[in-house]
Amino acid sequence: MANIRPGNFVLRCYGYKTKKGNWFGLCLNFNLAIEADSPELLEEKMRAVIESYIDTVLDTDDRKSVPQLLTRRAPIYDWLIYYLIKVIRLSRQFPDKVIFKEFIPFHLAHSC
Repeated sequence: MANIRPGNFVLRCYGYKTKKGNWFGLCLNFNLAIEADSPELLEEKMRAVIESYIDTVLDTDDRKSVPQLLTRRAPIYDWLIYYLIKVIRLSRQFPDKVIFKEFIPFHLAHSC
């Protein structure tokens, strides 16, 4: 059996307030982007988009594409933004930038 680490089940996401006043969010592990009106709504919408994405991937008839679709990571630039926000938030509070983690929804894992 493969060595499965708890960190493999954590999806890293970040969000920031745009100049227009809305919030932009990105799930780095699946390269999924969303917009919302508040950071709370951003997390809620991201959770729904992640669940929908995983459900759709696992429901595909093209089983060979599943591993690729479940490892579709964002470009390195977006990961750098995530870690930059993380470092900045350690030293100061920025109300217009957030990072958050989502966990793989296990209720979808049994639908394979």
